[in-house]
Amino acid sequence: MRHYFQDKSVNLSKRERTRSLLIDGAISAIAEHGLEGASIKEITTIAGLSNGTFYNHFEDREEVFRLATMSIAQELADDIAEMVADVDDGIARIVISTNTFIERAVSASDWGAMIVDAVHYLGDVRQDVATHLRADIALAMKRGDISEMPDRFQIHQIVALIALAIEAQLDGGKSKSINFRTCEAVLRLLGLSPTKAQRAVAAHLT
Repeated sequence: MRHYFQDKSVNLSKRERTRSLLIDGAISAIAEHGLEGASIKEITTIAGLSNGTFYNHFEDREEVFRLATMSIAQELADDIAEMVADVDDGIARIVISTNTFIERAVSASDWGAMIVDAVHYLGDVRQDVATHLRADIALAMKRGDISEMPDRFQIHQIVALIALAIEAQLDGGKSKSINFRTCEAVLRLLGLSPTKAQRAVAAHLT
């Protein structure tokens, strides 16, 4: 995954290819040094570019970190959306999507580390990371399974739970139990009772 966005941009303009190099460089630098320790010099060294080239494309570290996080989240969300396209149950989609998002972020550890650090240190990206959930929540609301769209604080809680599930497994190894518990907690934040949340996760993940 270290050259994912570079490879994906091979047929795009030179500017887009360079930005993709820097995005991949930022992801690798954060995976190695953490968001606070990933310097512009580290990013450009990994990308094989100069600091001057960096500033031709981004104002600062925060801008490239945000773009890298959203690029990863969008890639994962697009793949998951295809996987659940034929599922018409909003609760099922929330459970499957949440579980799959965590699994894939853990499997692609550089991507997982990027998401975890961005959620911890760039608070406003939490709303964007949760974009893929909103359509599933809206579907569950139409069926009467969820009464209302979560507010900003609830979204922050949901994204923080997902990030913690990713972080725990990056540190301690993959765990289906953590995924199950996270999905249950997400459903409870969305208004389901503990019993209904547990049954929904058991129905859609086993």
